[in-house]
Amino acid sequence: MEGHAIIEAFFQQLEPSLSVKAVNAIRPFIRAQTFPKKHILMREGQHSNAMYLMVSGAARGYYLSDGTEVHTWFSFENELVGSLRNFLEAPSRETIELLEDSTLLEFNLRGIKLLMGENLEVANLVNASLATHAMELEDRLFDTHLRSAQERYETHLEDQPEVFQRVPLTYIASYLGISRETLSRLRAK
Repeated sequence: MEGHAIIEAFFQQLEPSLSVKAVNAIRPFIRAQTFPKKHILMREGQHSNAMYLMVSGAARGYYLSDGTEVHTWFSFENELVGSLRNFLEAPSRETIELLEDSTLLEFNLRGIKLLMGENLEVANLVNASLATHAMELEDRLFDTHLRSAQERYETHLEDQPEVFQRVPLTYIASYLGISRETLSRLRAK
């Protein structure tokens, strides 16, 4: 699907909840982007003026700890990709890399933030999106601290089964906070 068609499909999804005026106000701050597998959208320590919505493809977020990649999330179709810290103009704590050839909608954060001050509909949409994303992060934090490795594996398998078809097991083990060997044992049960 061509960039213009992707953007129009996105706006058609928004139109039931946003007025034509709000949609037209957002339009200049969004563009479709296509990148190859392994493309780095952002490096740890960098600031970006962009947040993305995954149209097709997959991405991972990770940081380095003593030279080891520690995975914080995976993103697939219709999910946000980016660092919330960039929304506040702070540098990212993680690197974001595409796991597949991907098409994304890129949102210009400065433009969207200015628009939020002028348009209540846009402000409400962005705030709802950020709240949903924050809730997902909170759920991940609680899962990490309150559940066993077996429970984390089972929950993730139930909630995001596509991860196990589209993401290398080493990355999944890192995300779950377990060794690859432990993940193999859990999968064998």
